[in-house]
Amino acid sequence: MKLIEINKDQKEIYNDFVAAQESGSFLQSWEWGEWQEALGREVRRYFIGTDNNPSTSSGPNGNNIIGSIQLIKMPLPFGKYYLYAPYGPVVSGQGTGYSGQFLQELQKQFPDCIFIRIEPKDLSLISNLSSLTKITNIQPGKTLIIDLTKSEEQLLAEMHPKTRYNIRLAQKHGVEIKDEFALTIGKGLYAKEAVELIYDTSKRQAYQAQNKDYFENLINFFAVQNHSGDLKLHIYKALYKNELLSSAIMIDFGNTRTYLFGGSSDQQKNLMAPYLLHFQAMLDGKKLGLKYYDFWGVETASGAVPGFVRFKLGFGGTVKEYAGAYDVVNNNLQYKIYKLMRLANRLFRF
Repeated sequence: MKLIEINKDQKEIYNDFVAAQESGSFLQSWEWGEWQEALGREVRRYFIGTDNNPSTSSGPNGNNIIGSIQLIKMPLPFGKYYLYAPYGPVVSGQGTGYSGQFLQELQKQFPDCIFIRIEPKDLSLISNLSSLTKITNIQPGKTLIIDLTKSEEQLLAEMHPKTRYNIRLAQKHGVEIKDEFALTIGKGLYAKEAVELIYDTSKRQAYQAQNKDYFENLINFFAVQNHSGDLKLHIYKALYKNELLSSAIMIDFGNTRTYLFGGSSDQQKNLMAPYLLHFQAMLDGKKLGLKYYDFWGVETASGAVPGFVRFKLGFGGTVKEYAGAYDVVNNNLQYKIYKLMRLANRLFRF
């Protein structure tokens, strides 16, 4: 077992491997790592090999490459840090039995790291590891996946009757769906309004979201990446008589389109614009050859089923559960101090 650090020349090989695995995610894509670097964070990427002299020259289909991981360095006070792998590591079918050895190699690679936070999709990666410390999930622990290989008729037939009705109602009233893919920095049809709608919706519904600067910087960053990278960002808008009623940020990577952020107006709610927006995004994904539409989360920390979850579940599909977030502790004393500081921050709001 050996970790092979990846350089920029191997970007295509790395992305191909991540995209080809069922446990792969855009959060482990090279481009998402570059976005983290743009936010000022250090990123390290590794292949996981199974022999003493592994080589990436044969590519991800070689017998010796069984996994990959993208780690984001997260700073802590007093010069300390931890590493975080959102929806990582990513492993091939033959890699699930090596998770214990792999985590030990990571600990050796970063001896001064307080802990390594992993959040794999694959449940088998954590099933036999008693050394892991379970924490609250950071990424969605459950999500809804729509199979885009099905026909348009099948997709509609598997939806809740009310969802089908609302899609047709929006179509009947002439709601128009636009996909803005050819983004340019700081510009774009309704791009600013789309971001403001997403942000305002988060405040109105009292759920935590990024600030407006984050969304605008994300869009500007991928306005460049869209022309050359494997990760593609789309802004979808639902318009009625040139009034923006709903917007969403979608990300395409591998064979999956992911609905990442969304918002809707308090105006003209009777036109059911968000229903048609998502249905059109699914059909567009089908045309691009994508196989899955990921609704990005159908759970809350409390276990409640709020309106946005019921909305998603109305589209049918399959609910998938992931392994969740775990900490691999390197320094027990410093980890206890970290947890105490986190608790104090929540209690006293430092």
